[in-house]
Amino acid sequence: MLSPYQLLEAFSALLSIAYSLLLMREKTIGWLFGIIASVLGFILFFHTKLYAQAVISIYYGAIGVYGWVYWAKARQRNEHIHKWKPMMHIKAIAVFVILSVGCAWFFKASTDSQNPILDSFVTLFGLLASLKEARKILSSWLYWFIINLASAVLYAGESLYVYAALMVVYAAICIPGYLSWLRIYKQHQTT
Repeated sequence: MLSPYQLLEAFSALLSIAYSLLLMREKTIGWLFGIIASVLGFILFFHTKLYAQAVISIYYGAIGVYGWVYWAKARQRNEHIHKWKPMMHIKAIAVFVILSVGCAWFFKASTDSQNPILDSFVTLFGLLASLKEARKILSSWLYWFIINLASAVLYAGESLYVYAALMVVYAAICIPGYLSWLRIYKQHQTT
């Protein structure tokens, strides 16, 4: 018999997969699935004492609302997938590495966090990747690929096996997601 938290984890995972598959196809309704999954994730992560993950779940819910509104307006403006210049990536990565170290130090010193370093890395870079995804930046899929693999390790270490498996599935979805967005990007570059 599954516990209530295991059922919550499974349901959240299913919603998360639906969210990812819909975004891969540039479907705005996918954000609704992500918002609900984020609320469920917050409950689960708080229960398992992965506080940075609980905090980012709140952010993911908020970015879901932002993404939903942004994508709806982008459709009206005929705005599609676009790219960042290499220097933007370098600056963003440098800033988020520094923020990750600071966050890890805080959680190590101030909480009973089980894995503050990996938890902070996944959390902070998830902030960046989700904002890039909401703004339809092509490389968000590449960022998510790395974040999802790191998350799988984090969750497995906390016996959140459904979420760990979900992160592996997410990482796999990132490959066709990137290719799909790349195709959309190229289509709109030639028109």
